[in-house]
Amino acid sequence: MEIRLITREVEAAVAGLGVTEGLCTILVPHTTAAVSINENADPDVPLDVASALEALVPDVSFDHGEGNSDAHFLATLIGASLTVPWRGRLLLGRWQGIYFVELDGPRTREVQVWVP
Repeated sequence: MEIRLITREVEAAVAGLGVTEGLCTILVPHTTAAVSINENADPDVPLDVASALEALVPDVSFDHGEGNSDAHFLATLIGASLTVPWRGRLLLGRWQGIYFVELDGPRTREVQVWVP
């Protein structure tokens, strides 16, 4: 599992669109990855979140043959998309950042960003 701050990459992608304001949608089109908003000031927060997520499925028996049903389950809990207001920048709270959550890696992943 990896939880990586991607706020700057998302802001750069939106800035590159030349949009002044709107709703920014961030989508991870993968069934074992997710995106989340959480505290970006303390580097222990992603580590703590990862520990808590791993603790949610310690001894669950899954039938899915690939052996990654825990990742599918956790991705369902966290979610595959976010919507954040944009007005020249992402309108996040002071301590908030956008995180990409890899639940079945390492893998090559993509994050899609739109502001219509």
